[in-house]
Amino acid sequence: MDPVRVRQARLEAGLTLAQVAGDDVSRTFIHLVEHGRSRPSKAILALIAKRTGKPVEYFLPRGASGPMPNSEIADDLIRVAGRLQRAAATERLTASEREAVKVLEVTLKQGARFIRAMQRHADGAAIALIAALASAI
Repeated sequence: MDPVRVRQARLEAGLTLAQVAGDDVSRTFIHLVEHGRSRPSKAILALIAKRTGKPVEYFLPRGASGPMPNSEIADDLIRVAGRLQRAAATERLTASEREAVKVLEVTLKQGARFIRAMQRHADGAAIALIAALASAI
């Protein structure tokens, strides 16, 4: 179980420690799980997954040889775009730097939408589109 992913899922869902814990465990326990100081049982991990809207597999470490599922890549791109936006908001940027950040943020979000579209249309059209985009670069 990846403790960082527990925290990420909770924050993405907009939940407090108490909301994830509910009446089943303490919020302190969820805090300890998020910091890798405690390990939840399978039942509690399933509860965390349900409350955060993530599959249980989301919290399990990926095998070294296993590829990251496309849905996770799309989620990561959206997460990075949000972090970039928040980081830029705290910095003093020139107009051109703000524009560059905006372009990067939009590009990350478009990449996430493209990956999700590929999942929905997992036929040869997505592969052909990728090949066309790659040849245009």
